[in-house]
Amino acid sequence: MNTIDLKRRIGTIKETVKITSAMHLISASKIGRARKKSESARRYLEQLQLILTEADDKKLTASPLVRENGCDKTALIVIAGDKGLCGDCNHRLLSMAEEILQKKKVSKIYVIGQESREFFRRKHIAVNNFYSHMANEPHAFDAIMVANDMLEFFLKGEYGEIYLLYTETPSYSEINPKMKRLLPITLPTPVGSDGLFEPHTEESVKNFLSQYMMAEVYSALADSNLAINYKRMLSMQESTKNGEEMIAAFTQEYNHQRQESITSELVTASASLTRERQS
Repeated sequence: MNTIDLKRRIGTIKETVKITSAMHLISASKIGRARKKSESARRYLEQLQLILTEADDKKLTASPLVRENGCDKTALIVIAGDKGLCGDCNHRLLSMAEEILQKKKVSKIYVIGQESREFFRRKHIAVNNFYSHMANEPHAFDAIMVANDMLEFFLKGEYGEIYLLYTETPSYSEINPKMKRLLPITLPTPVGSDGLFEPHTEESVKNFLSQYMMAEVYSALADSNLAINYKRMLSMQESTKNGEEMIAAFTQEYNHQRQESITSELVTASASLTRERQS
C-alpha cells in the first residue's frame, strides 16, 4: 500500500472512530437512566409478587387469568432492539426465538424492536403485530398497551398460552435471553399469612392481576433496554479502541514510507550533485 492509499485509509478510519466514539458516549449517557428504570421496574414487580404470596389464594385461583382457557394456540412476544451494533445481544435473543419456534407450536408472533421485525422478515416468518418505538426508550404506557392487548386475546380464548421473550439483566455480568410465561399467570407460592391483600370482588382481582402482568411486561422492556445500551457501549468502546490501534499502525507505516521516500530523494539528489561536480 503506497502513501496515498495509506493516507486515505487513515482518514477513513478516523471518520469511523469519530462515529463509534460518539455512539459509545451516547450509550454511556443512557446507561444510568436505563439502569434506574430496570431496577425500579424489578422492585415494583417484586413488591407485587410479595402481595400475591399473602393474598387470598382462593380468590386468585378462581380468576380466569390464572386458569387454562382450553385453547391449544400459543403466542410469543419477542423484545429486541431497534438497532444493532450491540454485540451479541440481539443475536442470542433471536437465535433463541428461532429455537423456540422449532420446538414449540407458536401460532402468532408479536414483535417489539426493529431488529426482531427484520429478523422474522428475513426468515419469511409472518409477524402478527409490530409494536414500534418501545425498545429504545420504554415507558409504562407501552407496557400497558401490550398487556391490554394480550389480556383481550387471552380472555377471548384466542390463545391458551402467551410467552414473553426478552433479555434479562439482573447484573452486567448476567445478561441472557429469557422466556417467561405471561398468561395464564403463574402465581407465586402463598406464605399462609393473615393476608396483606384481600380482594373482595372478581373485578378487583382482575385489576390487580392485570397490573401484575403489566409490571411483568414493563420489567422485560426495561431489562432489554438496559442490556442493549450496555452491550452497545462495550461494543462501541472496543470498536473505537481497535480503530485507534489501526490508525497508529497505518500512521507508523505511512511515516516509515515517507522517511524512505525522503531518504531516497536525498540520495538521488546527492548522486546527481556529485556527477555534476565531476563533470
